[in-house]
Amino acid sequence: MNTMPSSSVPDSNPPESGGELMDALLASRKRWKSLTQLVADLIFETDAEGEFTFFEAGSALGWPDHELIGENSNRLLPFVDAAPGPSPFRTHTVIRGRRCWIKRADGSFACLLIYATPLQSPTGQHAGVRGLGIDVSDEANTNADLSVARLHSEIIRRITTTMRSRALSRLGIPPAFEELAALLGAAGGILISETPEGETEFSEEDEGDLVHRIEGEITPFEAEIEARLREPNDGTAFEPRFMQIDGHDVIICRSRVRYNAPASMALWRAGLGVWSQDDASLADAALATFASALELGALNRALARNARFDPLTGMLNRNGMITEITRRLPRLDRERLSGTLLVIGLDRFSDINARFGFEAGDSALQQVATYLRDAIRPTDLAGRLGGDIFGLWLDGADHFVAAERAETFCQQGAAIFLSEPVTLTFSVGLAARNWETGEGVESLIDRASLAMRSVKLAGGARWHTSLEESSP
Repeated sequence: MNTMPSSSVPDSNPPESGGELMDALLASRKRWKSLTQLVADLIFETDAEGEFTFFEAGSALGWPDHELIGENSNRLLPFVDAAPGPSPFRTHTVIRGRRCWIKRADGSFACLLIYATPLQSPTGQHAGVRGLGIDVSDEANTNADLSVARLHSEIIRRITTTMRSRALSRLGIPPAFEELAALLGAAGGILISETPEGETEFSEEDEGDLVHRIEGEITPFEAEIEARLREPNDGTAFEPRFMQIDGHDVIICRSRVRYNAPASMALWRAGLGVWSQDDASLADAALATFASALELGALNRALARNARFDPLTGMLNRNGMITEITRRLPRLDRERLSGTLLVIGLDRFSDINARFGFEAGDSALQQVATYLRDAIRPTDLAGRLGGDIFGLWLDGADHFVAAERAETFCQQGAAIFLSEPVTLTFSVGLAARNWETGEGVESLIDRASLAMRSVKLAGGARWHTSLEESSP
């Protein structure tokens, strides 16, 4: 305890003088308290040891006013050893508006703007600190939210840039997924996008199922996660989920993908409770970005399919026939096999439109398409070359096999049903290809079409072989 120095001048009335001084000090503290309460959420005083001699925080921190009297002020600091700058409760210099995180009674933290001044004894020694604090937690949290938002925006920008660096955005998803996992500090991850049922046609650059793993080796732990990702979804569970599997904290996200099956993604860290809701939101936003690329790929496939198929009959169109036959020719040449193209024209099809109307004409074309598809093997090709002209590619068949098929078509025709039964007859032109000639598809189509037109001019309902046979 500090004592006043002795004086050689006698004090005529020490009791009264001491009482007046104490009353003055108490009055001064009350005035200081009244003024600071108008603007402050925390008022405090500490002694030379950093223990509270006065503490009042109202509802800001949740501490009862007298509970901390005599307690060490470090109790309110979250990181005493690593705290930037001196403790505001032990400072030897004036503090003006320094942000400090102070522990609340419930264990959470509040951000306070601290103003403090050191106290000195009559002898000039450090005697403690008097100060006040203003709660700015809402502002600090808002700034933190903005920082998180900026971080998320930067991560999304980086993975989007990675995806756009590839010729096909779908091919950019695996490296972008790995970058996302690295930025989030994930120990591993799996991304799955499955092909819709019935869709099997993909280019070499755009394969069906996309299954990407951060680590190549499949462990039982990863196999379990993949099985969970492949579980059927009822269409509603698209919110990120936290799961604990084999000592790992796992985030699982799903995203709808238009024109495609939903995409699923899992990321994990070693340990439990290590992911935050912000991490889950970022992972979900990244998966939505991947889903956009998957949607674009699915849309491109749909456009490519429409470019190769006739929308009325569902058969290959002329370009589709040329593409598919061209793709098969090298294999036929290697195996020294022939192939034959039949170009089939409907006889007097204009009479159908004139008699029954154009809608009936469309129905007639659809029924003929079904008849021709059913008349060939699964390995053969059927297409609509334009108007009422169809094409059949008999894979590996020579001239004689194709002639038998053409004879059947011409003898039987096709029975269709409009407002009344109608039988359509065919004019068929044949063009056989010998593997030694290397003849192209366009040449085959021209030869078979010429033979078909010659049959039409002769009255139809017959078949004819191209006069310019493909020869060695």
